[in-house]
Amino acid sequence: SGVELFVSATFGPDGRLWRIVPTKQHVYVDHSTDLGATFSNRVPVNTEPQQIRAFAEDRPSIAVDQRGQIYVIYFADSPLPLSTYFSYSVDGEKFSQPVLVSDQAQEARQYQDVLALDPSGRLYIFWNDERDKDHAPGASLFYTSTDRPEALRFPNRKLKESMCECCRLAVDFARDGLPVLFARFIFPGGIRDHGMLKLGPAGSIDAPWRVTYDEWQLEACPEHGPALSIDDGGRHHIIWFTQGRQRQGLFYAYSDDQGKHFSEPVALGDKTGLPGHGDVLALGAQVALVWKEFDGENTHIMAMQSQDKGTHWSSPSAIASSGSASDHPFLITDGKSIFLSWNSQDHGYRLIPVK
Repeated sequence: SGVELFVSATFGPDGRLWRIVPTKQHVYVDHSTDLGATFSNRVPVNTEPQQIRAFAEDRPSIAVDQRGQIYVIYFADSPLPLSTYFSYSVDGEKFSQPVLVSDQAQEARQYQDVLALDPSGRLYIFWNDERDKDHAPGASLFYTSTDRPEALRFPNRKLKESMCECCRLAVDFARDGLPVLFARFIFPGGIRDHGMLKLGPAGSIDAPWRVTYDEWQLEACPEHGPALSIDDGGRHHIIWFTQGRQRQGLFYAYSDDQGKHFSEPVALGDKTGLPGHGDVLALGAQVALVWKEFDGENTHIMAMQSQDKGTHWSSPSAIASSGSASDHPFLITDGKSIFLSWNSQDHGYRLIPVK
């Protein structure tokens, strides 16, 4: 499967569904006004051809602000393999000339970028970067932040060293509007467990802290990043995968003290189906979980729901299946309902309500 599988989607303030679609030489944006049944003509983000890169854990990202402005990031193999480009559009009809995000793009690769807009419309990009790889294991976590993305100026700031190089980052915003990052860290002894960090006001950085104690010692890349959703009451919902000494599989937990302590991990899915690549999304008191399982022939997207902020859960059920190559499942919301956003070779892109 080529890069075309790794489509990302989000809703705009008017309920329109926006997608970013990578191809070998171009990245395109389109939108749907009928919940994914039909899409507009694709608009190219990069007018000049580039060698586009996209992977399940390392994918283009799209966000739409309250004014309807569209922001995208994507990866291309220039100047180095896996260099991140940013572009924006006021209406989705024409995009700005893409610019590099990293100020060290000539010397160091960057990857696992995630684009996020805070409630006020301030733009954040977080990524893993190789510029420190000579003196720390793994990658270093960097970010940039601006309330004027159209200025195309991205001051790079380092948050921490020793990040797992190949696991996607998860970001959401706390009740105070500041970003919380949940990711796989490399702890001493080659332990690849998860940690959190929160940005303070005016860009100050709180010390990161450890969240999972699975004791997964691994000198390789799990390629299996976590997910985070913070509900309107401040409860932090997480889903993660591990093959550690303490536990193995896919797990869910929540925290009511800003991520400092979490509930007892709940194992998800049928172990024989190798559950993995989960996502979580909270909307009011509703929380949805999705993940992948494989029965030997078909991949199934399993879903579970809670109507009381994660205290009680429905039984898991398959809400989509594919017999071909498929992307990871993602949850998105238009503010009223939660949807599965999923792409597969045999069925194409699907937007499925999680009921």
